[in-house]
Amino acid sequence: MKKMLVIVTVLTLVGLLSIGPVVAQDRPNLSIVWFAWPPCDLLSSLVADYPDANVTVSCVPIGEWRNQIFADFAAQGGADLPILDSQFMGEAVAGSHLVDLTEFLQTELPFDDYNQTALSYYAEVPQGSGTYYSVPVITDTRMLVYRRDLFENPDVMAAYQAATGQELRVPQTWTELLQIAQFFKGSEYIENGFATHWINDGDLVQTAWNHILWSWGGELWDSATYQVEGVLNNEVGVQAVEFAQQIFQTAPDGAAAFGFTEVVSTVCNGSTAMIEIWYGFGAAFTSAETCEQSPNLGFAVVPGEVEHFISLGGQGISISAYSPNQEAAFAFVSWLQSDETQIAWVQGGGFPGRNSILASEEFLNAAPYNPTFAEAFQYVKDFWNIPEYAALLAIQGEYLNLAISGQMDAQEALDLIAEEQQAVLDEAYPDGPPAP
Repeated sequence: MKKMLVIVTVLTLVGLLSIGPVVAQDRPNLSIVWFAWPPCDLLSSLVADYPDANVTVSCVPIGEWRNQIFADFAAQGGADLPILDSQFMGEAVAGSHLVDLTEFLQTELPFDDYNQTALSYYAEVPQGSGTYYSVPVITDTRMLVYRRDLFENPDVMAAYQAATGQELRVPQTWTELLQIAQFFKGSEYIENGFATHWINDGDLVQTAWNHILWSWGGELWDSATYQVEGVLNNEVGVQAVEFAQQIFQTAPDGAAAFGFTEVVSTVCNGSTAMIEIWYGFGAAFTSAETCEQSPNLGFAVVPGEVEHFISLGGQGISISAYSPNQEAAFAFVSWLQSDETQIAWVQGGGFPGRNSILASEEFLNAAPYNPTFAEAFQYVKDFWNIPEYAALLAIQGEYLNLAISGQMDAQEALDLIAEEQQAVLDEAYPDGPPAP
């Protein structure tokens, strides 16, 4: 009898000990796909605290990001919660790949608290329709990172004034930025003037150049007529490319192949005076352990010129039409957008889509660059948000990279972009632009 009791007790204990894993296994599994950058790493750490599902986050190389998502769509599978760039949304909605989140946004989430610019660019398809297919997960735009110690050094300031007749200050225009970058290039103070990601990978060279074009008063296309030829490849467009060619010459050797990692490294290792990159990479600059020059860095709004525009970044999180766990996905998005999770998001280095969180002390005090973010975000502008986005992007990236790096004439590059992009649009819309 005692032996029987021992056996029963052991079996009971084994059963009790196994309850935990069984319950965990019973939770639904959810998957997210994004591209590899600090916010994706942050999200990976946050989801570990989510109690109602097992959530995995895949951070893929940016050049593979869109292709993986749409390959999964074609196979009617993939991530339950894809995070798409704003330019992917038109193609995704046209293919019926995403769940309509309009009612969910308006009734289950604090709809009026979302930044309306972010909501329109990331979620609303088509814009102005009042139909939403994502929830803003990160707002983002570009920031200027500069060597504050050089800009505040009396000897450097005196030398700059003697050389240019101007006071050294954080640049307010692209022309000022170029002049400062040219002063620093090869100087006794530092090797290089300015760097950004000019590589043809994903949308890197495009987003680095587009806001130069827009700030000069140019346009990529006429969104009302779908006309590229004569709109992009005009005198203003050529000026914007030629300006980029000049500023490229102040960069380190090999800058035509610079992606995110190289841009961060060149200011952190002390070889470049100024860089321009997404705010989402800001966490890379806040620790001397990961960035040698961290104590010497300052942060500012990217300048304008004739006008002032800054490339829009950031994304929304969507629910795949092919997810077998849509109910669990809705619950997860509600948790992700809760006040508590959003505060944890900003304290970890994320940028929220809700105005109340953007204005909170928690956000403003979370990082030294956060106070400049609100000003920068008011200048954001996006580019094509149509199903042909990927084809247009590839054409622009190829020739821009060659032109900016000095391997192709500015006019020739823009003519080729305009010609090939026009052919894409004319084939897709033989009867003219779709009705609004």
